[in-house]
Amino acid sequence: MNKCYSCGGEIKVIKDKPYHYNECGLDVVLCGITQYACPSCGEEYASIPNIQKLHRLIGAYICQKRKALLKPEEIKFLRKDLHLMAKELATMLGVTVSTVSRWENGKKEIGEAYDRLLRSVYMMYASEQANHMICGGVLNMFKELPAKRKKIEHPKELVLNPQEWLNCLPDCCPT
Repeated sequence: MNKCYSCGGEIKVIKDKPYHYNECGLDVVLCGITQYACPSCGEEYASIPNIQKLHRLIGAYICQKRKALLKPEEIKFLRKDLHLMAKELATMLGVTVSTVSRWENGKKEIGEAYDRLLRSVYMMYASEQANHMICGGVLNMFKELPAKRKKIEHPKELVLNPQEWLNCLPDCCPT
């Protein structure tokens, strides 16, 4: 029997219900995730396998978007997944900490050059961490980015299944 971490009551196992993984700071929906709910206290839990690999897939997805500059929450996600403080990212990109802060809180749009640089840094880091290329054709990805991009609306959430990050092959980056 599974017991609730909060109250010790019996918990209910929930399968086949989409899980809104907002803890990463983005609107991501995970399908096929086992979830638990306690009828006694209302506490809810989710069992997410290999979060690090999941984050790399989300990061690769963000970096491969071709039609828009990075959004504030995407910049913050990439920085955090790089395990960098705002000051460290600012130093790496050659900008001030307040510039990074304005990008992350939406008060200033990231420029084309810094957008490309942050994507490049993230993809190189992710490849290094995975000990293989997680994305074939990085050069082509940047060649295909238009010189000027507009703000456009993207789907509000990213929907992923565990198979997409657990069984990920080296060339499985989303397009």
